[in-house]
Amino acid sequence: MVKITVPISDPGEVEMLAASGAGEFYCGYVPSDWLERHGGAFWLNRRGPVVGNLQRLEDLCLLSERAHARSVPVFVTFNAPYYTADQQEMLIPLIDRLRTTAGIDGVIVSDVGFLSEVARLLPAVPVHASSVASAWSPAMLEFLSGLGASRVIFPRALSVPEITALCEAAGDRLETEAFVMNEGCVFEEGYCMTTHRSVGAICVQVAEAPFRYVSLGGAAAPSPEAARAHLGDFRDWVWFQNGCGNTVSPEGIPNGPCGLCAVHDLVASGVNTLKVVGRGASPFRKLVGVQLVRAMLDVVEGGATRELSHQRARALRKSPAYCDSGYMCYYRGGA
Repeated sequence: MVKITVPISDPGEVEMLAASGAGEFYCGYVPSDWLERHGGAFWLNRRGPVVGNLQRLEDLCLLSERAHARSVPVFVTFNAPYYTADQQEMLIPLIDRLRTTAGIDGVIVSDVGFLSEVARLLPAVPVHASSVASAWSPAMLEFLSGLGASRVIFPRALSVPEITALCEAAGDRLETEAFVMNEGCVFEEGYCMTTHRSVGAICVQVAEAPFRYVSLGGAAAPSPEAARAHLGDFRDWVWFQNGCGNTVSPEGIPNGPCGLCAVHDLVASGVNTLKVVGRGASPFRKLVGVQLVRAMLDVVEGGATRELSHQRARALRKSPAYCDSGYMCYYRGGA
């Protein structure tokens, strides 16, 4: 059975998300000593120094206790693109303390050097390779598995056929996970050293930047009209990737990146887990996300054809114009 992994940032969210179909939780934890040492200059994980993260150990303990009472495991994110040697020395005992005190079930890591150290020094802690580790090829899967990863989270930009091929390559060595709902990424996250946020990051600003035309290699520059049209298309796509301006459908369903139409194909690919994104999102957005994905899994696991699954996905979203644009789709070939 395919599981749904769901973001969580408060112990009070456990019951509603678990009751709606969450099979796993993932969260961020930023202790006070990290903030005292680094402030907001160096994020402990990919979701900023404060927003979307737990900051008190007792809250993480309570979250884990409530989740485990419902047989839902909890994974903690340590998925900054890299950590210094001093930071790794601080984080290794922190992870061990979270395992023994809060009972966390594993960690999500991007920095391959840190991943290797966690697997070597804390062999009892399952390590998931974050999408930021950029597992684009069978060779990368073999590399991550050799370092000690137990699961790989596929990058957002992969297509369903590419995910299918990688699931086959992973075999029984690695669990696999794919994005399916909320929060896109304008650049390829694994090769991006800017902040992962919808306000202020260069990926959001670039669509509004001034530009000029340059002819390269003797090729004619595009007409100003054509260039402006392309830039307009790019601006629209950025808007969709960042949650459609925080808009909702007439029925109140939050808009934003979506892979519901691809659930049928993702299940067929052999992927083990589908990921709802948004640790910093409102509890309502998380709730709707897991409910939509659970509804689609029920349809697919009930034996619906690919065509019927697509029809059901569009009916659930209730945003036909946005679906038709193609810009809101994680997997544009899935519909």
